[in-house]
Amino acid sequence: MSDCRYRRAVSTVFFMLGAMTSVAMAAPAAPVVPSKVAVPSPLRQQGTQATINVAAPLTDDEIFQVEQKYKDAMAAKKFDDALQLLRKLPESSMSRPRRAERQMLTTFEIVEQRIASSSSMFAKDDELDDATRKTVQKLYKEGQNALISNQNELGRDILIHILFLHRQNLRAKILLEEALDLKSGSYKIENMEAKYWNKSSINFYGGNYQAAVDVLQALSFFDKDNPTVYERMGSSYYMMGEKEKAISSWNTVLFLDPTDKDVEEVIKKTQELIAEDKEDAKKEKAKPKNAQNVNLAETQLMGKFPKQDQAYEYANTLRKQGVDAVVTEEDDGKWAVRVPKKGSK
Repeated sequence: MSDCRYRRAVSTVFFMLGAMTSVAMAAPAAPVVPSKVAVPSPLRQQGTQATINVAAPLTDDEIFQVEQKYKDAMAAKKFDDALQLLRKLPESSMSRPRRAERQMLTTFEIVEQRIASSSSMFAKDDELDDATRKTVQKLYKEGQNALISNQNELGRDILIHILFLHRQNLRAKILLEEALDLKSGSYKIENMEAKYWNKSSINFYGGNYQAAVDVLQALSFFDKDNPTVYERMGSSYYMMGEKEKAISSWNTVLFLDPTDKDVEEVIKKTQELIAEDKEDAKKEKAKPKNAQNVNLAETQLMGKFPKQDQAYEYANTLRKQGVDAVVTEEDDGKWAVRVPKKGSK
């Protein structure tokens, strides 16, 4: 083959190879769709059968079952499990309170993520003794429960009390920041348990028994095993005329301290008073309505009470003293105790 013909042949080969390469580069690569992956959104939106790994909508029964499991998880304060259950529910089935709970549960998750990614030496509580560590862990759960129940002030105070017990507790600090936008240094670290106890004393001895009960119920979150909390709570209920609730609180005292004979005796006497009140109520019911048989103009008002049983209790006290007391319901919804004026028949 002459040199000229050889060069033409080589040129032709290179030309053909170049054309083939250009065609290969211009042609789009065949899509590689691995198995068990989500199909692009257009297919999913069209409802095509090619959709892969997309959960089928829950039935009403399945939604109900998830809701029940969620309630059980919340009651057990298993907040991680509760969040995963909520994420199974369709958005359309969730009420506004549920969405708020999901948001707070997500905040709890964010706290744990920040703890896991933190290199701080304070991320652990290894320096605490066992008793304090358990107390802190229990208080943190109660603080979470208060926040998710929309009791932000109580949740804040519980988390601050954790910091009083363990100044470097990173979990409490982060939750205060994430849930309540309270950065470290913007709040005072103090003994919140002592503060609540002092507040309950002021309310109780000041005669504001309902406020005392409210504070004592909050105080029980700090120390559920303190019988003194429930003893004072029972006394507050008793002073409000709520004898049944008083006995319930005092029974908690006996459960925590079975040796408390004084509380045992108080319960017994209160039960006797309740039995007497019921018997007097039966007798009173058998009588004609005293308000219809009494000329109110000839009576003297001895006191008004927000509840009927409080008025009856006071009227019974007067009757035991020999005074013919009557109880009437006033226009303002309160209950009045009246006695005959001196000289009236």
